[in-house]
Amino acid sequence: MAEQVTETWVYLLGRYLVMRQESIDLAEEGVEYNTLKHNPAVRLGSSAASAPTFVNPNLDVVYSEAWIAVDESTPAILEIPVVPEGRYYTAQIVDEWAEITHNINERNFPDHPHGRFAICLAGSSPEIPEGCYRIDIPSAKAKLLSRVQIAGDVDSAVKLQHAFTLASTGSPKVEAPAELPAFDNAHLPGAWMFTEPYVSAALAPVDACGRADELQPVVRAIAGGLAVDPRGSDELDATIRSAAIPAFMKFVVGFGNVTNGWSSTAAYPKFGDDYWFRATANFGGIWWNSSHEAVYELLHVDANGAPTTGGTAYRMTFAADALPETVVDGFWSLTVYGKPDYMLVPNAAGRFTVGSEHPLEKDADGSITLTFAPEQPAGTPESNWLPTPAGKPFTADLRLYLPRDAVRTGAWVPPALVPLD
Repeated sequence: MAEQVTETWVYLLGRYLVMRQESIDLAEEGVEYNTLKHNPAVRLGSSAASAPTFVNPNLDVVYSEAWIAVDESTPAILEIPVVPEGRYYTAQIVDEWAEITHNINERNFPDHPHGRFAICLAGSSPEIPEGCYRIDIPSAKAKLLSRVQIAGDVDSAVKLQHAFTLASTGSPKVEAPAELPAFDNAHLPGAWMFTEPYVSAALAPVDACGRADELQPVVRAIAGGLAVDPRGSDELDATIRSAAIPAFMKFVVGFGNVTNGWSSTAAYPKFGDDYWFRATANFGGIWWNSSHEAVYELLHVDANGAPTTGGTAYRMTFAADALPETVVDGFWSLTVYGKPDYMLVPNAAGRFTVGSEHPLEKDADGSITLTFAPEQPAGTPESNWLPTPAGKPFTADLRLYLPRDAVRTGAWVPPALVPLD
């Protein structure tokens, strides 16, 4: 029973995390379906108040985001500007489970990398405006995230960002987000996940996971049992707390092959049937992207196997012949986040990230040493310092955009964080 509960709870969690984010997004003043929200660029030295407030943001791009809503007769129209060659961009669309359906860019759409796109409900036959390239989404809603690389020129990146547009062709029928009981990453949901009206709302959208047909009947059976005898809720909740949540949290800090304290998403061009990884990605980095676009190296522990904390200062050194820029065709960045919220770490210096967009001092032998500490240690260049939360746990995300084979095969991995004496 505990195994069955654990599997179905993890399966549902990935969906509930998306539902939670939909409610958070649409509760913001001025945010509506089929309307792009252009997030402000974060400049070095800015305060955390101006930084993105969603989980695990990348600060080397400017984001625009929207919830798309369509129906059988009403597509949405996305317009993508011409982006200069050499500047990374993508318009990523994910379904209601956060599975990636499209990355629109010159790599995936070489014959139509920009212009107008009609986003349609799969299987529908709406009237499509002339000149639009049709793309389908599996259910009535989807999330859109456009990313434009800042590339050292914030103003031109913002100008391109605002040239992305989204609008509906009419007034589609839209189901309002389900009103879920409050939960956060430190207080994950319990037995209520298997009760109505929540479970039906969670399972309504089509799921691309190949095990959906196996798992959803089990979810409904558990939900049916609770509906007949609600007294079983306490036992189910106890099982979730004692078995499902600990198993999930163990997976979060150890998925894949953990090397030098880092887990890699290199093996995940899509979630596919791996709903454990899907729940993990939605938990710690919602709106993750395909490993064809970016590989995320996620920090769990230091060189000694101990969880990383702002109570300790660390150094990590990229060897001169293994710098991150040698294994990407795009760019790279390394950002620190708090745990378990995976949000940016507020700090007086307004420093959140380092990478190829930010000049770094090299050591005499050409290597690069980074320092992680709540305060800038003496003798450490500010450019190579990443602030951590004093006395609190933290993690880091190394993003490798357009990674080369060495990253995807695991031949290149980031170095460990070594505690300073």
